[in-house]
Amino acid sequence: MQKATASFLFLLILGMLMSACTFDNTPRRSLSELRAALLSHDADRALRYVDVDSVVDCMVRDAFLKYETKSGNPLEALGIRASKEAAAIIMPQVKELLRDQLKKAITSPDEEGYFGDIRRASVWYLNIRVEGDEAVVEPKGKSDIRFRMARTEGGYWRIVEIVRTR
Repeated sequence: MQKATASFLFLLILGMLMSACTFDNTPRRSLSELRAALLSHDADRALRYVDVDSVVDCMVRDAFLKYETKSGNPLEALGIRASKEAAAIIMPQVKELLRDQLKKAITSPDEEGYFGDIRRASVWYLNIRVEGDEAVVEPKGKSDIRFRMARTEGGYWRIVEIVRTR
């Protein structure tokens, strides 16, 4: 009887641990929902889990930061500042264009096989470190990309930044 009780408790705890990673309001659950939306070609549902504006802002910020740190003369620094101002002006149109292109790619019949990796991917193959309302997600093993997620007011998580590590 004690063995049966111990086995039941072990299975109960194991089940709770396994499902805890996919409970609502966890980054892993949001990533699972994103994967499902991509595989079903549901662009609106997929973009619920990706903050395109934030991702683009971070990419532009990082690109300019890279050039600013390499800038060695005042004329080059002036050119970088002018480029930043021009980028700020056209950024709303760029973001809208990117959002439209993403929707088009997601809803496409995937003749190019873009979703093959997503189909084989698993949210269990990710290291997720949660710190308050932010999480850093990295694939297990070698990878040169990680991303940052943020909890929304609705409780689900969105990708807000993609970081190249090399």
